[in-house]
Amino acid sequence: MSKTWSGLVAVVVAVALVAGAWWIIVDRQDDLRGEALAVALNSAMDAPEKDKSLVAEIILSNYFETRANAARWSAVYWSFTFLAALCSALAALVLKVETLIRNEAAKKDIAATLAVVAALLVTVSTSGDFQRKWQANRVAAAELERTGYRFLENNGTAPRTYLAAVGDILLRRQLAIAGGSEKAEPPPEAPANGGPPPGP
Repeated sequence: MSKTWSGLVAVVVAVALVAGAWWIIVDRQDDLRGEALAVALNSAMDAPEKDKSLVAEIILSNYFETRANAARWSAVYWSFTFLAALCSALAALVLKVETLIRNEAAKKDIAATLAVVAALLVTVSTSGDFQRKWQANRVAAAELERTGYRFLENNGTAPRTYLAAVGDILLRRQLAIAGGSEKAEPPPEAPANGGPPPGP
């Protein structure tokens, strides 16, 4: 039995290491993408115009917040998903492989435990809406990134007109998390000529 449990633990650790490495690589790629926007907006934050500096800081801080939230919820969601799949696969493996565990009672107990753990992981992940929270924050981060580049493209002209777009993006994120994304309106785009945003 000790060898059997050692083998199961080794499999779990190996899968956890692979999942952790995958998540670190993906998160690092997001960091590299965000560095370019951060450098560009930091130059705008150093501008003498107070409004331009303030709006640049608002866009960047909200971008970092939503991206960090997306990374955290992604880690939680995929960890639960991978562990549930692993437990489910191990439960089937324990029952089918004769040489793994010869004691039929122990085999059934271990398989049942693994199946229950897999079911609990799926239930918690689903009821907690981990996937929805991850996707809502990821979409919000992408929209804030686009707003930041549009702000830079227009050289921060009429900077306060971008605040409505930022507010709408954050509202859409909350509605998506709450399950009411169908009620959210697309964020208005700040005009390239620096004029007031379009009306409803």
